[in-house]
Amino acid sequence: MNEDFLHFIYKNRLWIEGTEMLTDNTPFEIIDTGLHNHDSGPDFFNAKIKIDGIIWVGNVEIHVNASDWHKHHHDGDHAYDNVILHVVYNSDCDITLQNGRTLPTWEISFPHTLYNRYSDFKLKENAIACTEYIDLVDDLHITMWIEKMTIERLEHKSEHISEILKFTNGNWNETLYIVAARNFGFGTNALPFEMLAMQTPLNVMLHNADNLFALEAITFGQAGMLNGQPNDEYTRNLANEYSFQKTKYGLSPIAESTWKRSKMHPTNFPETRLAQFAALMQNFQILIDDILNGRFNPKFFDNLKTSEYWETHFSLGEPSSKSKATGLGQQAIDTILINTVIPFSYIYGKTTNPNFDSEKIIDMLRTVKAENNRETRAFAGIHRMENNNAFESQALLNLKKNYCDHKRCLNCNIGYQIMKKVSNL
Repeated sequence: MNEDFLHFIYKNRLWIEGTEMLTDNTPFEIIDTGLHNHDSGPDFFNAKIKIDGIIWVGNVEIHVNASDWHKHHHDGDHAYDNVILHVVYNSDCDITLQNGRTLPTWEISFPHTLYNRYSDFKLKENAIACTEYIDLVDDLHITMWIEKMTIERLEHKSEHISEILKFTNGNWNETLYIVAARNFGFGTNALPFEMLAMQTPLNVMLHNADNLFALEAITFGQAGMLNGQPNDEYTRNLANEYSFQKTKYGLSPIAESTWKRSKMHPTNFPETRLAQFAALMQNFQILIDDILNGRFNPKFFDNLKTSEYWETHFSLGEPSSKSKATGLGQQAIDTILINTVIPFSYIYGKTTNPNFDSEKIIDMLRTVKAENNRETRAFAGIHRMENNNAFESQALLNLKKNYCDHKRCLNCNIGYQIMKKVSNL
């Protein structure tokens, strides 16, 4: 038995009806369970109960054993002075408050089938604990939860963008610049890309937007990749151009050792992505104008082209007959849409437009191809948990990482509906 399960039973009123009796045999009524508190302090705020015809308004604390009140050091803590009901699984002692009043205690009762199902979820070794029970849940509840999971993931990404917005003192252009750079790292090199953008002023990039060679020189120089002895003419020219730009703008590079290359496909080499990022910066003003004015078209990324050098190279000074890394592949474009354009458009609209239509931005995810990775594949074959587009894959990613992996079945509406069905059997 644990408190999370008791919270779930109490919050959703799944106790056995007719068992509302205090430990001193006084019947009572729970009018309002209160607001669930996930921070410090009592578990539920502003509950409302009726005892002997008197309505009490205050907080509710839940424990497995009544004696946990002392174990958790609530006695002497003024945050618990307004507790009006102690909900416990086992009433092993009476609790006396500082004012001398005995705390009303209720030993909650619930169908054992509920706890058995909860224990079953916890003990399941398969990735999705509710797989064999999901048919108990109707389509509407699954659809609504999938939508909530997508929005929750979008909100989480927006929080990170908001933190960067604070760093840039509310400058949306610089914020998109840093967010886009980070996502050009595609996970593995996200941090060095973000460091590069934070160390390279946007205005330096924009001042050179008409010169792709200068942008490549600044990008590779700031990435710390032009410090060694150049071994081909193109790299030597880059180094010379960067030396000029570095002096002109007072630039300082990040360490080359920051970049990761191990077990990486050549199309994801940092040099390849840096060249593509330079191409993005040549068109960055168009991108930010289109997003801020609500006219962004995904075909924007189809027009990004690196210099001819990257038709025959994945790395500086190392020719390759297999390279054609002059533009972004569709999978890379989809990833940038999911992680940069859509969440940035979402948080910008929410922040600046009181009449913002979030559905329009969220629906963009339905036009993007579904992500195919270990998390989304965990749902393969599970009825009604399809992965047909990015809207659904973002929901599945959030569900898997933040609920299923941690067995947070009681916080998941699908898990709740299954438990509810069990309580009605």
